[in-house]
Amino acid sequence: MTDMNKTWMGQTLNVVRSTDSTLIGRSGLVVDESQHTITILEHNIERVFGKSSIQFTLNDGTTVLKGSSLRQRPEDRMRRNYKEA
Repeated sequence: MTDMNKTWMGQTLNVVRSTDSTLIGRSGLVVDESQHTITILEHNIERVFGKSSIQFTLNDGTTVLKGSSLRQRPEDRMRRNYKEA
């Protein structure tokens, strides 16, 4: 099972690339996910990121996930077969 098919709730997300340079390097605990957004808890403040504008890793992993390729509802994303990250 790849990171794309796992639940992201409770995992640490780290933004490695973004169309908004102020988001690069941000990290926190994933507390919510919808079709178009990911919400993380960063320094006890909830931050909402649009999936289409970020690329990220989970739990200090080496696989970079492209949010724009993962714009499905979480329950649909977990069942889907992906070729590669």
